[in-house]
Amino acid sequence: MRYLNFFLSIFLLVPLLASEAVPGWMNNLEDAKEIALKEKKPIVLFLHSRRCFYCPKIIEGVLPNPKVKEFFKKNFITLALDTSTGSDSIEEDINDQAPQRFLVSMTPAFVFMGPKEEMLARKGKKHMIIYGYWKPNELIKWGEIALKRFNKLYGEKYAK
Repeated sequence: MRYLNFFLSIFLLVPLLASEAVPGWMNNLEDAKEIALKEKKPIVLFLHSRRCFYCPKIIEGVLPNPKVKEFFKKNFITLALDTSTGSDSIEEDINDQAPQRFLVSMTPAFVFMGPKEEMLARKGKKHMIIYGYWKPNELIKWGEIALKRFNKLYGEKYAK
């Protein structure tokens, strides 16, 4: 009986682990927004795709970097969503699928926004979006720019 419980727990746990494409990052937009509101932090949304060449390189080589992890954990709510569509998507696993409004023409992409999806860019741009592969120090610099914009535009609204 003990072995049956062990194998059953492994069988139930594996799909949960497999659904987290980016270890340590959330994969549900509504949950991330709720936590961002409570913690009064902006959100960094990493948009990735199964057909993207550079996405695994960022997931395996950039995001686990201790400086990157520490910076984003301290200053942002981290969220990763899959933009794969059509034959590249897994129909049964839609928990981490990006909503239509976040589908982009190119991945990897990082979207910086407020807890209520507020814009961090001006002049008609919906969000602050950066595309492509970034080294750890470059990604942190983009995060610092986004944090500065968030504090300038919404700092008083979300003051701690």
